[in-house]
Amino acid sequence: MECIKIRGVDISRFMLGTVQLGLDYGMANSTGKPSQEKAHEILQIAHDMGVTVLDTAAAYGTSEEVVGSYLKANNHNMLAISKFKLWSEDPVPELKKQIDTSRELLGKVDGYMFHDADQMRKHHKAVRETLEEMKTTDKLAFLGSSVYTAEDVEDFLEQCPWLEAIQIPMNVLDTRIVQRGLLEELQKRGVAVFVRSVFLQGMLCMEKAPEKFSFMQPSLDAINEVARAGGMTLPQMAVAYIRDLPGVTSLVLGCETPEQVRDNANLINTRALTAAELDAITEISKKAPIEDCMAVIQGKKK
Repeated sequence: MECIKIRGVDISRFMLGTVQLGLDYGMANSTGKPSQEKAHEILQIAHDMGVTVLDTAAAYGTSEEVVGSYLKANNHNMLAISKFKLWSEDPVPELKKQIDTSRELLGKVDGYMFHDADQMRKHHKAVRETLEEMKTTDKLAFLGSSVYTAEDVEDFLEQCPWLEAIQIPMNVLDTRIVQRGLLEELQKRGVAVFVRSVFLQGMLCMEKAPEKFSFMQPSLDAINEVARAGGMTLPQMAVAYIRDLPGVTSLVLGCETPEQVRDNANLINTRALTAAELDAITEISKKAPIEDCMAVIQGKKK
């Protein structure tokens, strides 16, 4: 699998998201959280398919524990990226305690990130020095933040120029960050960009949207038609679109079965999209009610 070298480490274009290994997660998840034995099988297949990076977080249930038990039992160099949340008014001791816990569970921490933009905005000044010390002592490849919105990306760029990586949600129906030119700015800064929600939490793997997302069906039908006209499946088109955006380092794809790992690894090799297909995606995504969709996903709207 193709890798991009970032600060001395090889980042595979497919990064395995492991939230599904610690929680029941995703609207298309029909199997639930896998057993530890099955989770280890998923992780091994990811390694065998060329995945070099595992994405996890302290907030992902037992994900760090499951991933760590696999890494400790296998002698290879897969990287572990984790994320932290801070609740104390004195965040530095809490941060130190969290990385100690993550390090103990995972066996190592290769990249460390704020779990979301609210955490980044609230705590970045207070914990910057400590994080930069951790980067040296723990030999972290990078520090970063996970975010949700285009406005979050703008705050990342303005408030945290010392952060080197960002995780953002984007897909063929959510191109807001692309339309705002923010990918270009991240690329200019040399920021590693990890894209999650490539399948819109599984919706882009479905013919019919779940009932509470029925307002997304016209957009889903339209984007499906573009894929069919090009002889592609919608997941193939979804991956090819994000993979080839200038500035994108890796796609964070979650899997709850070994078969999904193989499928996602193969999707990375999908052909490039044509100019006409890219134009069609742009027009459809501009009309998609993605703000309403995200509000439902985040529990802000029923």
